Amino acid sequence: MTLEQTQASAHPADAVADLTADVAALEFVFSELTRTMDPAALLKVLTYLLRNVRRDLGDAAPSREQAVLIARLQTLMQQTEPEVRKQASALRNEHNRVRKEKARHQADSRRLREHGPRG
Repeated sequence: MTLEQTQASAHPADAVADLTADVAALEFVFSELTRTMDPAALLKVLTYLLRNVRRDLGDAAPSREQAVLIARLQTLMQQTEPEVRKQASALRNEHNRVRKEKARHQADSRRLREHGPRG
């Protein structure tokens, strides 16, 4: 058996071991990550990790162990999504508030230019 054959046959096991370690680490520090990290960024990290796992699998069906790890990743994503939605809503609301405030200021400025200061 050549070195290439050994590496090729060991690669799937290494990939599963790496994924297992990644998921375990994420689960271990997940509460700290959700507290300190931007929810959208955390969701993006989880999405990239899941995408890379699926890309590595290609068209092959995941093994039982891989399927369990994928499900664990998806669970972490589902736990993150409500906070991401809440953050997106807050950003939208803030953007709308700033837009309305700017429009109000522009209307006041226009009124002052047209009619002069009252008082």
